[in-house]
Amino acid sequence: MKKLIALLLAMVMVFALAACGQQTAPAGEQPAAEQPAAEQPAGEIVINFPSIWVGTDSKAEYMGKLIEAFNEENAGAIKVVVEEQTDYQAYRDKIRTTITTGSAPDICILDTTFDIKAYAESGKFMDLTPYLEAGWGDTFTDGAFDAWSVDGKVSILPFESAVFTPIYNTEILAAAGWDHFPATYDEFFQMAEDVKAAGYNVMGQMAGDNAWSSMLWYSLIVEAIGGKDVYANGLSDPAFVEAAKVLKEMYNYTFDGAVSATAGDVNGHFIARDTAIYLNGPWWIANFYKEDNAVDGKLLADVCEVAVNPGYGEGKGVGGLVTTVQGFLAAAKQDDPAKEAAVVKFLQYVTDPAHVSELALSSGAMFFVKYTPSPDTNVISQKVTEVANSAEFTILHVNGAFPTAFSTEFPAAVSALVLGEVDEQGFVDMLQTAIDNAA
Repeated sequence: MKKLIALLLAMVMVFALAACGQQTAPAGEQPAAEQPAAEQPAGEIVINFPSIWVGTDSKAEYMGKLIEAFNEENAGAIKVVVEEQTDYQAYRDKIRTTITTGSAPDICILDTTFDIKAYAESGKFMDLTPYLEAGWGDTFTDGAFDAWSVDGKVSILPFESAVFTPIYNTEILAAAGWDHFPATYDEFFQMAEDVKAAGYNVMGQMAGDNAWSSMLWYSLIVEAIGGKDVYANGLSDPAFVEAAKVLKEMYNYTFDGAVSATAGDVNGHFIARDTAIYLNGPWWIANFYKEDNAVDGKLLADVCEVAVNPGYGEGKGVGGLVTTVQGFLAAAKQDDPAKEAAVVKFLQYVTDPAHVSELALSSGAMFFVKYTPSPDTNVISQKVTEVANSAEFTILHVNGAFPTAFSTEFPAAVSALVLGEVDEQGFVDMLQTAIDNAA
């Protein structure tokens, strides 16, 4: 029995040593557990950065290189440590909980527009205003901070953007007798009559699914009429009713069945070259260069041109641009001035126009930084970037400017408007009622 007990004790010791990583490794194969731990240099500032720009995200590769280069340039002084988050919704939930119940991360990405004001008002993020006013702000597009500042202070940086500007088929317009895109909405409808008479649809509309295309057109019209402050008083601005009249009229110049159409229908008609004008975000630009979408050897890009939003009579929107924010950057309020300076240094590094140009090239994304597109960037992306850089101000599309209840109700409201079930004021009332009921 004693021998048995001794044997069992010996076996327990062997397993315990193995569990603690004390087993002998083959020559030249030292276990990871025995690798000497990297010591943090004395005085090195560590910046924690939970990020969704990792994994398969289009920005992952270049952002990884950018952070590695920053760490090398600041070795021993500053180190950015990325906490990879590949599940977007899980990341949003974690950030929301972290900010609500504790403190903000040193740096984080925020990718939902509706919570941004609450985040900015939380008092947990660094006031970046002094740094922006010292010259850094000049690198951002005009008006980029207008919708996100609180009491004149900026703590949330709009970074990744999407702009929405019409792209038109030059061959279709030429067939209708037009060699330019209309400068005003009055001229737009003159052009629409000519395009329709030539046997083409003017633009794609859709009230099916999320009514995305119609939402974007409505946003452009609202911007043209109401200008940069159109959202200041919610849906009470007369621009929303007036814009509804224009949107309803547009349905006379789209393809049949648009009331129940989806994004696939809108895309398909434009690809088939039977629709003159297309409106969507920059993520769709790659489709202009796909061989599958070529006709008679011509890519869509070969026959398309980028336009700007037409002006509207006495409207206030000349020079404006409709956008949305795909991603914000924010930094936690810091007690240590040295760490605050380090965080700002990293943010300025990431938003440097030269770096943003390379990030745009590698990812296909757009940004609220004024940058010169790489010469390797496709022509349509370059032209859209030029439109963005030259905008005098920007406003969000309507879905981004109002609570979720607005976007949920919008398809039904468009359908009711187009089918004559409500008038233009009734259309706006449907949207306002949805917002009120959800409050």
